[in-house]
Amino acid sequence: MVLSAQYMKTLCLVIAGVISYITGLMINLFIVGVNVVDRLKGRPLTPADLLITAIATSRIIFKFIVLFSYFWEIFIQKYSAAFDFASTAIFNFSIYCNIWCSVLLSVFYCLKIGNFKNFLHRCLKLISRKVLLLILGSVLLSMIYTCVFLMTSYMIIPKNSTKVGGKSIVFGLVMYIFLLLWNVLPFIFYVLSTFALLGSLCRHMYRMRREDNVTAHLDAYYKTITFTIASFCFFACYVAIYMHLSYVLEFFQRFLVWNCFPLLHSIYIIYMTARLRGQFLKILHRMTWCPLLGKRSLSGSGVEVQTISQ
Repeated sequence: MVLSAQYMKTLCLVIAGVISYITGLMINLFIVGVNVVDRLKGRPLTPADLLITAIATSRIIFKFIVLFSYFWEIFIQKYSAAFDFASTAIFNFSIYCNIWCSVLLSVFYCLKIGNFKNFLHRCLKLISRKVLLLILGSVLLSMIYTCVFLMTSYMIIPKNSTKVGGKSIVFGLVMYIFLLLWNVLPFIFYVLSTFALLGSLCRHMYRMRREDNVTAHLDAYYKTITFTIASFCFFACYVAIYMHLSYVLEFFQRFLVWNCFPLLHSIYIIYMTARLRGQFLKILHRMTWCPLLGKRSLSGSGVEVQTISQ
């Protein structure tokens, strides 16, 4: 009975993990595809579009490297130091790119929406216009972190703990503290930008209510606050899992969690972005109506079907 319950638990985790993986991959491919097609059509991408595309791209890379790693372990079943080194490098690089691009998106929304008038805010607003350079900078930071992580894990600290000397232990401890602080740094930036934006929005809403302004714009502020809080929760859980909880969770639990939070965040980004939401609803409408149109055409009822655009 215990074995059966454990088997059902594992089966449910596997099914949920596969569904979240496939759905997340399709959602992020949709985000990148829409922005790339719009750019090819000559439409300039906004800074938010560039950041969202960078986030979705890093998540696609993460999903593909996870898929290749699992296929290697299941079908090839042969340890390869080169493949393990490369997969670990791409794995950490994609995760850290995702984290830093999410931080940039939060800071960008804070500077764009927040009503601040100090000198530091004006300087940051000028810098935020160079979003492409900031994305390249986040990629460079991710590469540096990945190199330090690999150097610490594979080259400096020996695998056999009985041969570790005092200097190696001290150096390993220093590198661990360095990596820990490096992981905490983007979280601090995200917290500061999130609470600064929430404070600015709440002050502006309070001022509008006191002045009896039109309340039609309050709904947009409520949606922005909800999106900011939800994004912060997703980001906090993602960083916590990456830093600590991934070593506690089981294999299938870790696989489900790794795919669940980015999926929810990507879906929420589509919901809050009017252009992505419109394209998604258009595709969903076509997928819903095409089978129905085929059945009606085969039935020969002679009833004229209206077009999707109508």
